[in-house]
Amino acid sequence: MTLKYAALALSIATLAAHAGTANTQQDRLDKLNGKALGRVIYRGATLIDGTPSAPRADMAVIVKDDRIEAIIPSSQLSPQLTGGARMVDVSGQYVLPGLIDSHVHYATNPDRPYAEAELKRSIYGGVTGVRDMAGDARELAGLSRDALLNRIPSPDIFYASLVAGPSFFKDPRTVVAALGAQPGAVPWLYAVDDQTSLPLAVAQARGTGATGMKIYANLPGTLVRKLIAESKAQHFPVWTHMQVYPATPYDSLGATAVSHACMIARHVRETGKAAYGHGGEPSYEGLTAEDPGIKKYIAALARSGTIMDATLSVYKNDGPHCHLTLAGDITRAMHAAGVRIIAGTDTDNTGEDPYPAVDGELEKLVRYAGFTPQQAIIAATANAAQALGKQTEFGTLEAGKYANMLFLQRDPLQDIANIRAVVMTVKRGHEFARSDYKFTPLPVHDD
Repeated sequence: MTLKYAALALSIATLAAHAGTANTQQDRLDKLNGKALGRVIYRGATLIDGTPSAPRADMAVIVKDDRIEAIIPSSQLSPQLTGGARMVDVSGQYVLPGLIDSHVHYATNPDRPYAEAELKRSIYGGVTGVRDMAGDARELAGLSRDALLNRIPSPDIFYASLVAGPSFFKDPRTVVAALGAQPGAVPWLYAVDDQTSLPLAVAQARGTGATGMKIYANLPGTLVRKLIAESKAQHFPVWTHMQVYPATPYDSLGATAVSHACMIARHVRETGKAAYGHGGEPSYEGLTAEDPGIKKYIAALARSGTIMDATLSVYKNDGPHCHLTLAGDITRAMHAAGVRIIAGTDTDNTGEDPYPAVDGELEKLVRYAGFTPQQAIIAATANAAQALGKQTEFGTLEAGKYANMLFLQRDPLQDIANIRAVVMTVKRGHEFARSDYKFTPLPVHDD
């Protein structure tokens, strides 16, 4: 061998050694990070991909590590594609994107055992993501990290940092969620007024590890609009109550998402309300989505592109509050106007129910807001991912996105109640077989 070729051979050997070391290091990091590894082919399911497209029978979802590599008809699988892969027969089943509950609260009053029990129920019930709408970010960050590392059985947790007017931080819930510090003076529960540096307020909200900023209560319209603009300038999702008080619902237009469909009914019947609070609601007698004030707002909401977190689960058909039938009527009208709806619950399911609360929200969207089952599924998948700013990562089943999937024994497009016919959840390539879940009633929790 000449000196020239000997040097070349040495260089190749050195590069190969470095590559081997790099691969070993990457493998070690992947294992430490709880990443799913390997190639798996789920063959034979009917695909409901989270879009309005018609379902496709007998499909194969090919997963490499934590992401979808390809989705093809099972008939196109070849020895080259199947070689070295673990085959999972899902014939007769239905596969759809993992569900996302777009409105939960796991750390208003931090209670780790309760949160873990509810999160476990969710992941084994088909939920692969939740949007936590403000609480103690210290607790939420820990839960989120453990979920990502697969140290606890849990959906991925995307949480908010909250801003509100200084007067709101007399609320006792904020004392608990900022325990050991001053509510209103911590980055995840921050008081803002006309003297606040808004770029700093948004930047420190981002610094908590939050996915978005929640604008909550007791702020004038001018400040709400400025907060929305600054959040968007920093490419940070911004979520608000539809009405922040004394700001009107119109001041929240342009936010990434707003919550609570029936807030527009209260605005129409109680235009002068100046501060946050649930008491003293007006009568909603005779009110429908055809009311001119409601129709005007819905048209403006549709033009703005803001997503609606309807939270039908918080409304009942008794008592003095906005009734579920009215909330459903308003949500129906919003949907018909082209407003994207997401499925958020903002309520704990009973501790005796072995299935997630978001299942009930989907059923209410169908029963009270006139959604088709497919539209309800889109609200809990593609639209929910859009509200999180994560639409390129999950929300629909397609190549390149995370392998977040729900396998069902029965067709949810025939009956949305079949969303409970769970066989298996897959989150970032990790499998959670329903048969492995031994349900016990959730711990009692005081929120």
